[in-house]
Amino acid sequence: MPVPHRSHEQSREFNGHGFDSLTLEQLVCPVCFGALRLDLRDSRIHCVDCKRGYPLIDGIPVLIPERAVCREMPDSDRDNYCRA
Repeated sequence: MPVPHRSHEQSREFNGHGFDSLTLEQLVCPVCFGALRLDLRDSRIHCVDCKRGYPLIDGIPVLIPERAVCREMPDSDRDNYCRA
């Protein structure tokens, strides 16, 4: 028996901030073009490469470099964070 195909809308996973995972997969950091990951603890989208955090406002990511914040990291790792 064939498995019913899920539509694009049915496959979306929404989080508590109204932002869906499929959209996140299509976005990149505007500074270094790294992949982005959602952090529900601080309602930000963080770049996995340069570690900038971009705010989510009403479920909309604000990918403006001037609005980004850097994560606090240990001194030993600081050279790898918020670069570019």
